[in-house]
Amino acid sequence: AFGWMVGFGATLADPALGALGVTVENLTDGAFTRANLVLSAAVGVGAGIALGVIRLILGWPLVPLLLLTYALALVLTAYSSDLYIAIAWDTAGVTTGSVTVPLVLALGLGLVVALERADGFGILSTASVGPIISVLARGLCVEHCVASRAP
Repeated sequence: AFGWMVGFGATLADPALGALGVTVENLTDGAFTRANLVLSAAVGVGAGIALGVIRLILGWPLVPLLLLTYALALVLTAYSSDLYIAIAWDTAGVTTGSVTVPLVLALGLGLVVALERADGFGILSTASVGPIISVLARGLCVEHCVASRAP
């Protein structure tokens, strides 16, 4: 829960994501609002960090976890429009920026010391795939909701 809150809060605090949100809102003519983008990305980063923390605590291997999460991102990519693909994959780059990365690295280092583990990698990589999945899923919802409301 703490990892999720750290990721969620850090993403909300990132000014670059807000700027991207304004651009996205303009590109989608208001169908995908700035608030939707920020909230979707924050939920994704929070979930990714929580997954990375769980992996570290339980000692799960990193590679299979990354293969599964990126496979899900690729499946969602296959069903999404080019616009939402670009938005989602760009969001991952924006959300792993100046606010999130220092917090995630500090969290990972603290967990490694507390758990006395040698492998502290992976939290940032799972934090990166989280917003891709959440924004693609939200984009699919927006596409289908808007399409179903059209006369």
